[in-house]
Amino acid sequence: MEKWQDPDTFLIWIIIIIGVMVLLIGTLISVFYLSYKKIVRAKEEEHRIKLEYQRTLLKVSLDAQENERVRIAADLHDNIISKLTIIRLKAAIGTQTEEMDQLLGNAITESRRISHELSPPLYEEKSLENVLLTILKSWESFYNIKTRLDIRSNIEVDKNTKLQMVRILQELVNNIYKHAKASNINFSLRITKKYIILNVNDNGIGFNSKNSTKGIGLQNIALRADTLHAKYKYISQLEKGTRFIFVIENGKNKISNFR
Repeated sequence: MEKWQDPDTFLIWIIIIIGVMVLLIGTLISVFYLSYKKIVRAKEEEHRIKLEYQRTLLKVSLDAQENERVRIAADLHDNIISKLTIIRLKAAIGTQTEEMDQLLGNAITESRRISHELSPPLYEEKSLENVLLTILKSWESFYNIKTRLDIRSNIEVDKNTKLQMVRILQELVNNIYKHAKASNINFSLRITKKYIILNVNDNGIGFNSKNSTKGIGLQNIALRADTLHAKYKYISQLEKGTRFIFVIENGKNKISNFR
């Protein structure tokens, strides 16, 4: 009888094989368990980050509302009340009618701009491009504005999308007005069956985007982009101006191929 055929030796080999199999199965179970735990932890971390992000956006929304109230109050005080005060003083000293008419015209223009910022006129009935052009028109006395429209589809843009894009454009122009020291604004809008693409760029002083991501204006835009499941980015260089790109995919909850 061969040695390996000896019952005791054969039993030892069986025990060794079973032991190796148990060890392998145990190793596989441990690997799968550790992988599962890693996936669970990753999902928990992702959920935590999303909750934190939502809390941040909520705070930004509240801060943005308060800042908007402060800005409107400042606009009324600096632009409207001051102009009306000047008109009152001019009237008291008998200023000529032509000059008074010009002062009143300026006050009316400023009042209309503030009114349009609070609630764009007839934006529900107007097309998206017309609403956005109306917002830009109120800034023509401050900037040389060039517009380019590329409308390839007559899609129906819903009320919320119009309003959020109006607020984004207002935020952009206000940021240019407050920080950019620009003289030119280029605006382009492309609407296709699949995408709405908004581009706004200026010839201002630019900024370091890495150091400006926490500004209330940029956070407010982030909040509105998140509401629309849209993507956006800034391209800015010091002394070379800033370009803003905003993309929303029609009929989708997210954009997967925008970089």
